[in-house]
Amino acid sequence: MFKALREFHVGRPQIFAGLLLLLFAAQCLWVAAGRGLSDLEYEYIVSGHHAIAGQEFRIVSPVTTMVAAAPLRLAAAWRRVVPVSIGTALAIPPAWWLRLPFVIFGVSLGGALWWVARRLYGNEGGYVALALYCCSPAMVKISSNVSPEIILSWSAFGLIYTAIGVAHTLYAPPRKWAPRILLLGIAMGLCVATMFWAVTLVLLALAFMIYLAPGCRDRIMIVVSGASLIALAVLLCFRWLTGGFGLGSTALITPWPTWELVRGLFFFLTDDYCLPVIFGAALIVYCLWGRARYFGNSAPLMAGFASVALFSLVPGIHLWRAALGFSFCFVFIGGVAADALETPFRRSLGWALTAALLLKFAFGLASSSGWMHPNQVAGFAPHTGL
Repeated sequence: MFKALREFHVGRPQIFAGLLLLLFAAQCLWVAAGRGLSDLEYEYIVSGHHAIAGQEFRIVSPVTTMVAAAPLRLAAAWRRVVPVSIGTALAIPPAWWLRLPFVIFGVSLGGALWWVARRLYGNEGGYVALALYCCSPAMVKISSNVSPEIILSWSAFGLIYTAIGVAHTLYAPPRKWAPRILLLGIAMGLCVATMFWAVTLVLLALAFMIYLAPGCRDRIMIVVSGASLIALAVLLCFRWLTGGFGLGSTALITPWPTWELVRGLFFFLTDDYCLPVIFGAALIVYCLWGRARYFGNSAPLMAGFASVALFSLVPGIHLWRAALGFSFCFVFIGGVAADALETPFRRSLGWALTAALLLKFAFGLASSSGWMHPNQVAGFAPHTGL
């Protein structure tokens, strides 16, 4: 083990996690390079540039428009300084380049998921959660597509666990609150700027904070008030840069329960053939084994279902809502697996998990390969290009 930064050690766990993330990035780039751009992807990319008179977009995500436009802006800037031969090649960037920012969001979400799971459950829980993430065809697909899903998943995961972390430190002296307030405010602002209805996730994060710090509710209000001002500044910044808050029509902020709410809650059924079995087994263990029922396992389970349910309440939001719950689902499974691996069944359970993950990876490659074919997009929301 060697010291890479002042307080960050790179050892076997970090190297193994890095290799898994490299595998995930390779899958995303493979898919990103092998698919043509959909009409909605073009719309996201074009909407991030100066509007042309008469153009109307269905875009309601300021953050996504800025991220989608970034590769073209960067390519245009490079053309001014590179040789003419290279500049000509950059005139029409390849599909993988246009989707690269979303791949980066996917890799960073995987890193955040591993960091959270490892802090909560140790190395083994972190490995299980990250391995599930990296061989998930759903996460590969939304990370290699120009759409809000991966950015919203990234910001929602960060918001929930930032709020939980802030709640755990409210007993510290007030002089230590400033960086936490800043971090929470930025998380809130990015989440809401990605999709305005995500303000409901802010309320969910507040509920977790109130639950975790019942004796510090006056401090919670101070912290949340300060964070809200920072979030408002972030929203105003995106309003200035993009010309809108992402509100769109009233249909985007008007709850209307439908049967999709019920179907959307079973988000684990839409990933592949292995995840329903793994998730079902973890849920049974969680329900029947008292040792597994604690807040560290309950929080991701509740957050996953709540995030999918909250967005399913608004039919006007054209998202693949199921994708919003996957990262929380993987953390939940990692937590239950970490507890189960401490029992006498550790060896047999370890082999079963390894076999399931390898099988899941094989199914994931087949699913991603099929999705790259233009005639095979079944199972994904047509309004998102997925």
